[in-house]
Amino acid sequence: MKPLPPSAGDLDALAARRAQRRLDDKARRARLQAGLRVVFLVFAGLALVALVADLRNFGRRAAARPAVASGPRPGAAADILAGLDDPRYEDPRGYFSFVPPRGWIRPARPPAGFYDVVFQGPHGMDLAIQVVATNQTFNQLVDKLRQVERSLAADTHMDFAYVGPHRAVKRSVQLFRSRVLVLDFLTGDLAHHVQFSTPPELYEEYEPVFLRLMQTYSPGRLVTAGDPPAAP
Repeated sequence: MKPLPPSAGDLDALAARRAQRRLDDKARRARLQAGLRVVFLVFAGLALVALVADLRNFGRRAAARPAVASGPRPGAAADILAGLDDPRYEDPRGYFSFVPPRGWIRPARPPAGFYDVVFQGPHGMDLAIQVVATNQTFNQLVDKLRQVERSLAADTHMDFAYVGPHRAVKRSVQLFRSRVLVLDFLTGDLAHHVQFSTPPELYEEYEPVFLRLMQTYSPGRLVTAGDPPAAP
């Protein structure tokens, strides 16, 4: 016995169910896209606030320093290069160590509280380091920095460099009274942000000096309660 063909009512019900499924799928996609837009806007807003605060802080620190006479001074380029074998600065948390610029001063309390350490040199120059825990990949770090650049329409030159074996994003930006060189890189579960600030007329002289100095930089790692103690 052959099966009976579907009735007109059955066909109408089937078409109605298909149409409802399409509407449900469309509504689900719309909710997902709206959620993703909210997440992106929140992230972009936080990144924008962080970068603006960063740039403003550099401008304030540069503007607050008195003018200094030109000419050789302790802590200038020759001193830094001659001091690459000097004693190292060790981060109290064990996140990093490096040889600081010879002749530069470390304030007891960094001018901006979110830096881990700041060193101040002649001609209004300074070096600031911040290290934070992260679960980012390098590609995600690059994408984040590019998103911030696009959102600010910032005239930031972005390139790549190496800190030891670690690939870093190298950025430079011109502010009102200083030019800033920033190195951002990842080591395992830590994100390292190193920033050098110089007068614009000294930048070309000091950029290679700072990059040489960064070859003394040795990253640590994030230690959690579950980590085994270090071997004696």
